[in-house]
Amino acid sequence: MLRYLAVLALARAINTASRSAPLRVRGGADDARATHACAAALASAKGKAAPKIARWRLDVDDGRLCPKGWSAEASSLVEDALREFDAATRAHWQSDDRVKSRAALAAYLQSEVGAAHLDQLQGAAERRLRQLKAALGRVYAKAGSADADAFDAELRKAEHDFDGDAARCRVDALKLEGVDERTAFLDAARQLASDFEASPAAQLVATRGERKRAEKAAKAAQRAARQDAAKGKAPSLVPKAVNVAVQLVGMLRPVGLGNLQGYCSYAMGPHSLLFGYADDRDPNGGGMDGDEIPLFRLQPKFTVDVDL
Repeated sequence: MLRYLAVLALARAINTASRSAPLRVRGGADDARATHACAAALASAKGKAAPKIARWRLDVDDGRLCPKGWSAEASSLVEDALREFDAATRAHWQSDDRVKSRAALAAYLQSEVGAAHLDQLQGAAERRLRQLKAALGRVYAKAGSADADAFDAELRKAEHDFDGDAARCRVDALKLEGVDERTAFLDAARQLASDFEASPAAQLVATRGERKRAEKAAKAAQRAARQDAAKGKAPSLVPKAVNVAVQLVGMLRPVGLGNLQGYCSYAMGPHSLLFGYADDRDPNGGGMDGDEIPLFRLQPKFTVDVDL
C-alpha cells in the first residue's frame, strides 16, 4: 500500500513539473525554429522601414526640409517596426536569438532614422543661415552700417524659425530632439552676424549703395541742368572736378641698325610712365649720323582734366 502511494505521488510531481516548465533540448528543432523566425522578423522589419527612410533622404536632397507631420511619421515607423517584430517572435520569447535580433533592429532604427533626422536638421540650418545672411544684407543696405538692434532682431527671428524646424523633426520614439544641432546653429548664426560687416557680402552691399547714391546724384544734376536750360539760364562754368596728372615718356636708342623694339608702361593712379627701346637708328633714312640721335630721350607731359 505504501509503495502504491509513493508511486502515485511521484507521478503527480512529474505531471505538475511538465506542465509548469516544458522540457527543451538546446540545439534542437525548437532553437532552429526560433533562429529562423527571429531572422525573418528582423529582415521583414528592415524591409518595411528602408523605403520610407530612403524617401526621407531624397526629400532633403530635393529641398523638402522638416515637413509637417514628419515627426509623427518617424516615431510611428520606429514603434510599428518594434511592435511587429515582437508580435512575430512572441512564441520564442525565451530564445536568445530573439533578444539579439530585437537589439539589432533597435540599433538599425536608431542609426538610420537618426541619420535622416540629422540630415533634415542640417539642411534646415543651412537654409535658415542663407535667409539670415540675406536679411542682414537688407538691414545693412538700409542703415548703411551694422545696426546692432536690427541684427539682434534678425537673429531672434532665425532662432525662432529653426526651433520650429527642430520641433517638426523631433523623433519622440528615439528621444531625438536636436539639442546639439540647435546649439551648433545658434553659434553659426551669431558668428555670421558678428562678422557680417567685414564680409564680402557687406562690402558688395556697400558698393552697390555707393553706386546707387552716385547715380541718384547724377540724375538729380541732369534734371537741374535741363530745368536751367529750359529757363534760359547759361550753364555753370565752375568746374565740378579738376584732375592733374603727370606722364613721363622715355626712349632708349643704342648704337646699331637692328629692328628690335619694345615698350613697357606703369600707371600710378592718374600718373603714368611709358618707356621704350629701339635699335633701328634712323629707319626712315633721314640722313642723320649715329651721333646726332641721342641715346636716351625723356619727354614729360603734364595734363589737366577739367570736368564742367
